[in-house]
Amino acid sequence: MTLPAFWRQPSFSVAETADLVGVSEVTLRTWLTRAPPGDFLGTKTANRIFFSGRELFYYLIVAYLSDYGVPIRTALYAAAQHATESLPIDQWLIVRTARDVTEFELAEDIPATVAPALILPLRALAIGLIERAVVVYATEGR
Repeated sequence: MTLPAFWRQPSFSVAETADLVGVSEVTLRTWLTRAPPGDFLGTKTANRIFFSGRELFYYLIVAYLSDYGVPIRTALYAAAQHATESLPIDQWLIVRTARDVTEFELAEDIPATVAPALILPLRALAIGLIERAVVVYATEGR
């Protein structure tokens, strides 16, 4: 799959990003104040923040991790490891939490002894996000 131009270019507003990621705008803005890595702060233009598709993917991972109970600062750091310039390879991100410890593992196949864990198919998540983002991108008359 060829990545669309918006994967690298700031193209989505805060409201569009929140909608595509499936969180409220307030939640997204709260995450922005929690010091995500510099690559994921968006681009400020005319007093507005715009996000690239890669940044959307980053916040989608953060949303899944946060929903699973991963502390937000841990989720922000972990998501940065997987939201790269290219489309993720076909791997599963397996997340396990035990008390105050969160473990992350990349696997090509889902291990038989995976429960309880969060299992994220990174490539499938990215492709699904791109498909939804294409619709938003096309309707904005960019």
